[in-house]
Formats: sequence, structure tokens, C-alpha cells
Amino acid sequence: MRARQIIRPVEEFGPCLKRLLESRKVSASELARKMAYKSRNSIFRILDEVGGDGTRQSFFRKLTEEDPLFLSEQEKAALEQALEVSRVGRHAFLSNCAMHEMLMNAEMGDQAHNVRVDNAVSKEDPAFHQALEEMARGRKAYIAITGCCDRAIFEAIRERVYKTDDACEVKVVHLVYTGAEEIVGNISAIQPLLYCDFYTAYCVEPGVFSREREGLYRQNYIHIQTQNEQGEWCWQSLALVDKGVFVPLGRMRATENERFIHYFEADMRRMPLLKAELPGGGCAENYLSYTENCRKLEMNRAVYTIKPDISMICIHPDILLPCVKEEFWRMAGEDAEKLKEAFYRTHLCRWENFFGTRRTNHMILSREAMENFARSGRQSDHFFAIRAYTPQERVSVLEQLKRQMLENPSFCIDFFKEAYRPPMTEIGLYDGAGTLMTKPQTHYNLAGDHAEAVITQKEFCERYKEFYVSDLLQRHVIPRAETLAMMDRLIEIAREAS
Repeated sequence: MRARQIIRPVEEFGPCLKRLLESRKVSASELARKMAYKSRNSIFRILDEVGGDGTRQSFFRKLTEEDPLFLSEQEKAALEQALEVSRVGRHAFLSNCAMHEMLMNAEMGDQAHNVRVDNAVSKEDPAFHQALEEMARGRKAYIAITGCCDRAIFEAIRERVYKTDDACEVKVVHLVYTGAEEIVGNISAIQPLLYCDFYTAYCVEPGVFSREREGLYRQNYIHIQTQNEQGEWCWQSLALVDKGVFVPLGRMRATENERFIHYFEADMRRMPLLKAELPGGGCAENYLSYTENCRKLEMNRAVYTIKPDISMICIHPDILLPCVKEEFWRMAGEDAEKLKEAFYRTHLCRWENFFGTRRTNHMILSREAMENFARSGRQSDHFFAIRAYTPQERVSVLEQLKRQMLENPSFCIDFFKEAYRPPMTEIGLYDGAGTLMTKPQTHYNLAGDHAEAVITQKEFCERYKEFYVSDLLQRHVIPRAETLAMMDRLIEIAREAS
């Protein structure tokens, strides 16, 4: 299972059951007789949402097994969804569904969906795709966006920017509403641009502005300012009036444009950035800086990670550093030995914190990806300057992980169930600092397309943690006994590979 297909209406179990009974003209007393309940009060308590989740679960199993109402598959699915709504609450349910969709979107391709253009209002003015085409022919472009949190829009912008072959210098500024009911879906939508260096997102936090001004920034507008080859600026505005449907609002004169930009940028100074970035670079020294930045992010924090397989932090520097290829150290020249020592100290500090902190350190992994690691010695995001780990090294790493699982109450590994295809990206909450999202399978080539973003927005981090604890760990991981058995299997696979 991946993103949940939401069934409307989104309702709790009692009201959902009551609606189905009314549609069949079956009373609670009659249902109690059909299901051999001694007291109809048991049914009334369920209809009134009284009692615990276990009671509802037992009733649902009995109802579907005996099937006195002759439920359709759609009705069973609606009741199953309603069970989850009752368990976590309507708001958390919708937030969790958006999180599942975000995990699915994190690994989707970059193909842009079609965004339909509606020029019925004004045939003379170009709309979204025409505006992007015109932008691509210019020298510079400034795109200011409010709202418009539809993934297809950001895929189209990304596709057009990368098709310009750097001929046009593009900057995108986006004001994103961060209210609890929208934040997860909004961040899911912007993922095509999340890691792009030309994209900057600001948080429109609830209650910061007047109701009228907040309402303005929650409206769906795209304003594109383009400088042509003659150095002249053209400004056009588009309104998103329906999903994938834009209406052009015309062009602004220079004075109107300057007044709008001044107003827009003055308010942005009151908006926190949605994301922070970990600095990188291609030389060996910059990798040390990157490792040190990771150490600072991790220190003494509870961590909740979703990842295909283990990361380098799980591997002791006595195993890790001998695996680094010599050409990597040669980049440091005469300072290679000093660099090795610094890497060892920093990575050892990270490793000791990873296993030694008393705060929760939880990882959910893919069984398939971990089996591949045990067989090949390569991770899904294997650092490009590290050789494959030998079978002996793999066995040592896996035995250490199992030992920590048994002895360390703060450390836990889980595996996704087979029914839930895990994401190929890495997402981890560093409690109190932010949620780190990593572009998948870039092999940590900081001089290439590797990119990371730390979502610092508090509401999103809280939603992610709730999703992780109340949804993933409750419904989508295998039991502990199976997990330990899986660790034994991985160790055996690694041994057999030698």
C-alpha cells in the first residue's frame, strides 16, 4: 500500500455505520440480533463512538466475517477507513494520508503533467505555459507565487527552467501557507522544486498578518517578471481558478510592478524560510564540513528516520575509513593525513552519539534494500568515493546493529511490511531542529546533484512525528520478533556472500 485512497465522506466509525444502517433501514436492535449480541447497548455504544479502538476493531471483524448487512467492497473499505479516523481523529487521518502521498511523490519522476490553459477571459494575454515559454526566451525571470500548491505546476516550472540551458537566470519566490490543515499537502506539492537552488519558500504563518492580508497570500496567483534581450521588463499575472486552469490577469506597468514588489518583499521579511540547506561542495575539505554539519544536526536529538537501508552513521569509522578510495584522499594533497584524522574524530563522534544518546533513535528500513546491502555491500545511496563493504565488514555492521537492538532501549530498527512499498528517499526528523529530506540516490556527490533540505516549519515537523509514531509504527511495520529474525537472515546472507 502507498498513498491511501480517501473515501468521502471522511467520518468516524459510529456515524459511518449509522449511515449504512439507515440506508438499509436496519435498526441497531435488529443488527444486535443478527450478530447474536446479548445487549443492543453494545451496538448503541459503537454508534455513539463510546469505547476503545479494540472494541471497534473486534466489532468490525465480526461484522465483515458474518456479513449480516451484505456489505459491498466499497462499504467495507469505508468502514475500514472510518476505523482509522476514530483511532487517530479526522485531522490526524487527513494529515497522515497527505504524508503517505508525500512519500510517494518524493520518488516520482520529473515528467510534468499537463496544465490546461484557459484563455477565454482574454485571448490576447498568454497564460501559464505561454508565460513559461516567454520567460525561457528572456535574460532573467522572477517568479512570485502565492499558494498554487499543486505538484503539476511545480513540475512544469522545473521542466521549463531546466530546458532553458541556463540561458535565462530564474529566481522563484513562493509564499506557502503553513496552517495545520494544509502544511503537509503543500510541502508534498512543492517537491519538484524543493531541492532547486533557484527556489526559495517562505512561511505564511497563521495569525502573523491581518485576516485580510493572510487571505491575500493564501490566494492562488503566479506573477512572472521577465527581462527580454533588449533589457526591457515585462510583468504578467495569472490566477489559478480551478485545478490546472489558469486565467491571465493582464500585464502591469513598471510603476505598478515596482509598487507590488516593494509590498511583497516588505512582508516577506516577516516570514521565516520554509527550509534550510546543509552546505556542501566538491572538494575533500567540504565533505568534512558536511560531516560536521550533520554531527551538529544530530547531537543529542531524538531522530525518526525513513530510509531504504542503513546510512554511514551506522558504520564504525574503523570499518568506514579503510573503505574510502585513495583518490578521494588525494584531493586533499599534503593535508590528506590530517583530513583522515579529522574525519575519524568527527565520524566517531557521530557514531557514539547515534548509539549512545538516551533519546529515541528510530529507523524504518526496506527489507529488499537491506537484503541487497547484505549481498552486495552497497547501499541505495552508496557514497561514490567508498568501495563496496566486504562480507566480513557487512557481518560486523549487521551484528552490531542487532546487538544494539537487543541491548539499547533508545535504539530501534523496524522494517516495512510487504504490503507497503517503502519510499526510496530518506526523510528524518531531528526533534527540535527540523525534518531533513534528502534527494534520493545521488550517492552523496556534493559536486553533482546531491541536495538536502531541512524543513524547519514547526507544524510540519509535528505532523511528521505524529504520522511516524501513530501510523507507520502502528500499521505498516512487521512485529519485533519478525524484525529480529530478519536481522538474522541479513547476517546469514552476508556470511554466505563470502
